[in-house]
Amino acid sequence: MDRIYPLSEAAFFDEFFHYIREIGASPLLEELDPKKREGASYPFIQFVLITIMRCVGGVESMLATSDVLLTDEALMGLLGFNAAQVKQGSNDRGLSRRTKPLEIRGALSYETVADNIVKVGPEKLSAMFNGAIRCLAKQGVFPKRIDSVLDATDDEATPTYKTDAGGDVPSVTREKRPDVRANKHARKVKVTVFGWKIWIVFEPVSKTPLAMKIDGINVADNEHAYEVLAQARANVEGHASIRSVALDRGFLDGKLLSRIDEEAGAIVYIPAKSNMTITADAREIARRAQTLSVQGKPLDGATYAERVERVTHGSGKKAWVKERKTTVVRIRDLPCDWWTPQGSTSAANSKRFQPKLVNATVVLQWDGAPKDAEKEVVILDTDPSTDAFAGFDAYDDRSLIENTCNREAKESWFLEHHPKRSEAGMRVHAYFVFTCMALVTAFRLHQQQAEEAESRGEETGIGRWRRQLEAKNRDKVIVFSGERFGIFRNYEVMLLVGVSVRERTLMGESAQTVLARCRARPPNTS
Repeated sequence: MDRIYPLSEAAFFDEFFHYIREIGASPLLEELDPKKREGASYPFIQFVLITIMRCVGGVESMLATSDVLLTDEALMGLLGFNAAQVKQGSNDRGLSRRTKPLEIRGALSYETVADNIVKVGPEKLSAMFNGAIRCLAKQGVFPKRIDSVLDATDDEATPTYKTDAGGDVPSVTREKRPDVRANKHARKVKVTVFGWKIWIVFEPVSKTPLAMKIDGINVADNEHAYEVLAQARANVEGHASIRSVALDRGFLDGKLLSRIDEEAGAIVYIPAKSNMTITADAREIARRAQTLSVQGKPLDGATYAERVERVTHGSGKKAWVKERKTTVVRIRDLPCDWWTPQGSTSAANSKRFQPKLVNATVVLQWDGAPKDAEKEVVILDTDPSTDAFAGFDAYDDRSLIENTCNREAKESWFLEHHPKRSEAGMRVHAYFVFTCMALVTAFRLHQQQAEEAESRGEETGIGRWRRQLEAKNRDKVIVFSGERFGIFRNYEVMLLVGVSVRERTLMGESAQTVLARCRARPPNTS
């Protein structure tokens, strides 16, 4: 025997693909075929499923897929390739140029996968992502009333990337602090960043992206903000609604915020910039409220509040508790003259002008950090809640998109490791990464719910599938000998090599019965 592999390695993806079929998302993957190929050697769905395996499996690059995916008999078996095709290749293309033979050639080359998958157009990719989110919304994955987060993240590239229009790669010059851990206050320097930008609406409870949009890295954050929010609302319509949206300072535009507030009907949470008049006014009111609070006196229109959280560090006898205090002042009905459908306008100077009244939460102390004068965070919101921490808690959840979505996509899902050095390669990988993030999150939740139901003795669809899968692949291995291979149960291999398996021997099993079952001739022992 040359090699033995278990067939259980593909169980996760078998079950995952079954889940995709179960929620009705399979047609979305079938529709990705550009249908422009002539004399195609492989069904396009195979490229799609390999790309999904790469994203979900955390394979860093297309080159690595050869060792991790394309030469794995069990995984390729899910896509319709047999063991001989995995070992020898599905065709003879490229063999004449190869100087060194490979022990396992792989079902197909990673270049073939990359060359084909980047041909999927933006419309089909968008339909795949939005359709998948609609399928998940129908399954009840999201809360009925969603408190969403909207953010934009860079998808960096290099100037050598090929763009769709054949022009230069989008770029922007920014001031960034060098990555020097020993000096967090290092002076910022100007750097030029190339690539694209991805707008994402994120649902922090299920940790799922609801909508996305891609454009050049030099496009302003507020350019596509309402568009992607509207798409998120459409994706969950009929099953959930977006109650609020938390944004960062990059979206601080009066026209945009007014539109979200009035047209989308969503509560807005966003921090103000330090150089704004409303920020200076809010800070001045907050200090007065704090001073009066020490004297036991309230300030009309403002609420001073403190919250102490006890955080345990260490464990066992060495465990110790640290108290972290957060102090805020929430100011109601603060006039804002730029939060209008027209944005900042000279009409604000008119006596008849009616400014937008918003709430402002001034954070005097955040999780025990010492107060830095003139740098208190001021969070603006349209939340009617009387809770002093309403604006603070909502904006604090905004960090979830940075930690559990953007950073996760780049570090664990290798968002910026594109299959091709091109805009098309960047785009197809981004859509697949965020689609897979949503599907895997929902799949894990589905597994957890199914296991809990089965523990209560309830029958579930996924439970039946698991039993069928287990019965199909239980204790099976694939054995290679030269150019031949066979699939056996593990005890059959032991019997064939002359080992006595007592349990099976008592049941009348032997090497001869195994050979007879395989319709093979017994070896000549004469």
